[in-house]
Amino acid sequence: MTPLISVLMPVYNPDLKFLEEAIASVRGQSHEDWELCVADDGSTDPQTRPFLEEMERRDARFRIVFREANGGIAACSNSALALARGQWCALLDQDDLLAENALAEVAREIAHQPDAGLIYSDEDFLDPTGAHINPFFKPDWNQELFLGQNYLNHLGVYRTNLLREIGGFREGFEGSQDYDLALRCSEHLRADQIRHIPRILYHWRMVTGSLADQPDAKPHARHAARRALNSHLQARGIPARAEACPENEESHRVIYELPTPAPTVTIFATACHKWEALPDLDWINTAPGAAAANRAARDAGGDILIFLSHVSNANDPGWLREMLSLVVRPEVGAVGARLWSPAGTLEDGALILGLGGIATPAFHGIPHGHPGYFNRAWLTQNFSAVSAACLAVRKDVFLDQNGFDATNLPLHFYDVDFCLRLREHGLQVIWTPYANLTCRGSGLREEAQTSSEAAWMEKRWGEQLQRDPFYNPNLARDLPGFRFEPPDR
Repeated sequence: MTPLISVLMPVYNPDLKFLEEAIASVRGQSHEDWELCVADDGSTDPQTRPFLEEMERRDARFRIVFREANGGIAACSNSALALARGQWCALLDQDDLLAENALAEVAREIAHQPDAGLIYSDEDFLDPTGAHINPFFKPDWNQELFLGQNYLNHLGVYRTNLLREIGGFREGFEGSQDYDLALRCSEHLRADQIRHIPRILYHWRMVTGSLADQPDAKPHARHAARRALNSHLQARGIPARAEACPENEESHRVIYELPTPAPTVTIFATACHKWEALPDLDWINTAPGAAAANRAARDAGGDILIFLSHVSNANDPGWLREMLSLVVRPEVGAVGARLWSPAGTLEDGALILGLGGIATPAFHGIPHGHPGYFNRAWLTQNFSAVSAACLAVRKDVFLDQNGFDATNLPLHFYDVDFCLRLREHGLQVIWTPYANLTCRGSGLREEAQTSSEAAWMEKRWGEQLQRDPFYNPNLARDLPGFRFEPPDR
């Protein structure tokens, strides 16, 4: 039995041409078990009501309510939700389009993962000529990235009883009501219940004055988003606050509090540089490689271990505090930093599995100020692995995992293997762009991609190396990455 999907559409003084196209995209779905729940928010355009009533007469799957007074998009969306009889609700704006197979793909995912609670897809944009541009190929559920931007966005599909359990859309968060909704839903879901369909199923129209056309067109939206974020952090009992991302006002940064007393720290450096700003830390000079790191870690006195390889300078005075505030969280296993070359291009840090071989740094070679792919170079996020060129880990976690694998990976990829083992044990790996350091040497590891260590990694982790959940199967696996290259279906 296929699920009934209720498509929720709030409407207010729509462009009737765009609205007709949006409705046609629902009626043209290959999955036929749907209903369209439209709430009109007191439109003042006299053409709107007759148009909607005619649509309702044409198709029994239309359900329409006309609100007596304009209450804003959150209240209007709740009126649409009140009409829903389906087990699932899909959100559709009045001027956007669904791909023909959108609901069929959602139904397929529901069949595959019956206890899912939230499903989202990739999306693209429609320019004023109707051309499809700027496809956004998203990662699978990336909790930390979601705290920096609402990358779920469209197509968002929610289990109806979950929406009703949390009280639907909240008034007072207009402009970011969908973000607030998803944040509150995520509080009730396990990570594996938030499902990503790596296909473009939603087309977001770039109407003049919309966020799709001009991201800073509605400054109230970013403030509503940060209110929603701070409410979410409070609800989860997380001692942190959300602020504007320093490199992009539309995005967000979450600053986590340090515990009291602060943890003790031991820093291991392959070339010891006792920076004047950090005089009281336990610095240990170590040789390169996994075995030397393991020996030093066993003898370390600090609660937190930080491995530095060929790092010559800290660009941010707050780099250490940033890394510590993340790595002390019990759900986090390892934290990596943003490492720059002396020439000012991004050199190392976050690693993408299967890119250019076993793993390669994300955003390699971009200059300072470059946003990366959909602003990701500016935002804290989960990755499958981070580079040991700058890696923080709690000592007890490091020892529980028996450290780096010095037997099979003495020189290369021991950081990747370590991070994958952390993830196997349910711990997150986080990369932060708010810890910036300068390093010498390349992070590309070109000579290592054909080494005996690479062969061992292929044997141990082969399937996972082919499908990094924090990348996207539609993106190229050759350097520099983040380029559209559809896989064989």
